[in-house]
Amino acid sequence: MKLVKTKQLQEIGTSHDETIKKKVFIGKDEIPQLMMFGSAVFLPGQKVEAHVHATMYEVFYIQKGRIDFVIDDKKITVSEGDCITVEAGEVHSQHNNYNQEVSWIYFGIATD
Repeated sequence: MKLVKTKQLQEIGTSHDETIKKKVFIGKDEIPQLMMFGSAVFLPGQKVEAHVHATMYEVFYIQKGRIDFVIDDKKITVSEGDCITVEAGEVHSQHNNYNQEVSWIYFGIATD
């Protein structure tokens, strides 16, 4: 059993952009195949450049705000209450083009 008091976790920069802050609830190697489970906040104008994970699915649940995802050159706007899955091998980016912060919880699952 593991209890994490998420309100007490330190915010750290994401690997894609140190200015975008996240909290890691469960880290890599704590649960088989789980790469990470946590939350992130994107301020207006912040973005993650296009990238791909060859062997990982990512699932994002939007808790607040809205944000644009581009997945394999297709733009999708997601907002509060939406859940989006990016499959392994899909090129994706995120950009907060709006005037309010976006918060989500997300996790990655390895396929290898």
